[in-house]
Amino acid sequence: MKRILFIVSATFLLISCGQKKETNLSHTEENSEMNNDSLQESEGVFALQENENTEAQIFSNDPEKEWLQDLFKCRNGNKFCFYLDQEELVTTKRFYQFMIDSEQIYGATNLAEEEIPLAEIKYKEKWSSVYPLRKDMEPWLFGRAQDDMENIKDVKIEKIGDLKYRVFVDYGESYQTLNEVALVKSNNSYLIDYCKTEYMD
Repeated sequence: MKRILFIVSATFLLISCGQKKETNLSHTEENSEMNNDSLQESEGVFALQENENTEAQIFSNDPEKEWLQDLFKCRNGNKFCFYLDQEELVTTKRFYQFMIDSEQIYGATNLAEEEIPLAEIKYKEKWSSVYPLRKDMEPWLFGRAQDDMENIKDVKIEKIGDLKYRVFVDYGESYQTLNEVALVKSNNSYLIDYCKTEYMD
């Protein structure tokens, strides 16, 4: 009888230990799963933040756009300006000469009326293989007038291709231009090698 009681007690003890072990194992697995879920969630949040940071860095890391924005910095404390004396400094030599040649025909010209047809022929021969030719539009950068522009209302710059930008300039008084600008690298900076200007209605 004692022997039977001992066997029953031992069996009950073994069953009880087994259930505890399974319960502990089950809790351990649940905790492990919860930890894995939390870890994956944390990794997901970190990856999302990392992507957002990378996108923000790419967006702000646009040295060409920053260079263009700097062209409109004011010396007088206004928001946006553009100065005549910097035009030659920020363009390639050939594009600056192209603007001068365009001005000779389509801008404030010194040519007599009978001299213009011959000047146009020479202009086309010289520049048609280099740049799209201008016609009767303002030949200077961003459609500026003949003076420093020291009170520009707004400037918006948008990247449209490799070293190519669209620059919207609001001079105020219903005078706005949309400009497609092509840049070239020059040492550690950039120069404008073409600017096509459209006047907005």
